[in-house]
Amino acid sequence: MDSVSYQRFPRSKIHEVKPDFMKFELRDTDSSIANALRCIMIAEVPTIAINLVEIEVNSSVLNDEFISHRLGLIPLTSERAMSMRFSRDCDACDGDGQWSIVQLSFI
Repeated sequence: MDSVSYQRFPRSKIHEVKPDFMKFELRDTDSSIANALRCIMIAEVPTIAINLVEIEVNSSVLNDEFISHRLGLIPLTSERAMSMRFSRDCDACDGDGQWSIVQLSFI
């Protein structure tokens, strides 16, 4: 009985590197490996988002939950994102981090 090896040896070639950009080529690998690499890269990018929304008066035709959800989907950029404290870095608070609340008023 012949033993068949399904092991692959992925190859990568880096084309361009900048402080916030990298262009590379990944070959001879499965799509699951490429997807895992993509997920890891996305997870390591520091991001901020609107987490808590309190709506006092809503005179629009949209539900409060819909507005809150849409606000959470807005991609926010900040130069201070790298210096923020992330919940994954907090050992003493069970990943619940002490977040500073920013209050926004929409009129």
